[in-house]
Amino acid sequence: MKKLLVLAVVLLVSACGVKPTGVVTAGPAPTLRNPGSPGRDAEVILYFVINGRPVPVTRPIGGAVGVEAALTMLLDGPTEAERSDGYVTALPRRAGSVTLEPGPPATITVSFPLKPIAGVGVNQLVCTAFAALAADGRYSVDGTIAVSGPDVRLPYQACQAS
Repeated sequence: MKKLLVLAVVLLVSACGVKPTGVVTAGPAPTLRNPGSPGRDAEVILYFVINGRPVPVTRPIGGAVGVEAALTMLLDGPTEAERSDGYVTALPRRAGSVTLEPGPPATITVSFPLKPIAGVGVNQLVCTAFAALAADGRYSVDGTIAVSGPDVRLPYQACQAS
């Protein structure tokens, strides 16, 4: 009787109500594309804001793009199509130059004041730089990037995006 009770409990616990299914295909796995790879469409990943959070936006481009060029594209803001999809930016539009010193640690230097920019704007810069470095086959050694402007040098930042 005890064995029958244990068997009944095991059957009840194992019967969670989820029916087995076959493999469900959902397309290819996400990848980082190197913008300079021959034979592949060139893309750059920029981080814009939607619902108050930075999210990656893949933008087709005509050729190889370095980190500084990706950051400049970010400062140009979302395209008309991206804006119509609800993407915005927390960064000033085309507010001057932006450079990246490879480090370690890597340092983004902007020509506009950082104090008025919310954390989400700084995160746009950092996440876009990380994506561009990765696409270029380079990485931030410690997983952080410093951000510096004419008014402040911020503590090391990590990408915190959706």
